[in-house]
Amino acid sequence: MPSKFSIDGRLKDGLDRCGMPVSEFAKVAALENIRYASKTVLNEAFRDVKPLQPDTALSLWQLFQEIEGMCHGFRPYILNLVNGEQVHQWLVARRNSELVAYVLDLVKPSGEEQQP
Repeated sequence: MPSKFSIDGRLKDGLDRCGMPVSEFAKVAALENIRYASKTVLNEAFRDVKPLQPDTALSLWQLFQEIEGMCHGFRPYILNLVNGEQVHQWLVARRNSELVAYVLDLVKPSGEEQQP
């Protein structure tokens, strides 16, 4: 496990906390044209086999912070982050100030159980 103070460790903890699978985060990274951020590379970094390249780690951290900010903006509702393509669409919509109308049908109060 990478250090909890490294970007690799903070990414892993953040993805776990938000309920976003590594494979789906890798899809969002690919759609954002972040190089060297495949599922395999991320899993190696999270198992402390090989750390992320510094530029990649910084880009991924900024992407995660944007995703986390989007999630915080919808509290008390929670966003289901298990579909990387959908998360990317939300990010694009948020950047264009269109997110609220796009997502309202897809969120549930945080007290409700999520459907798979």
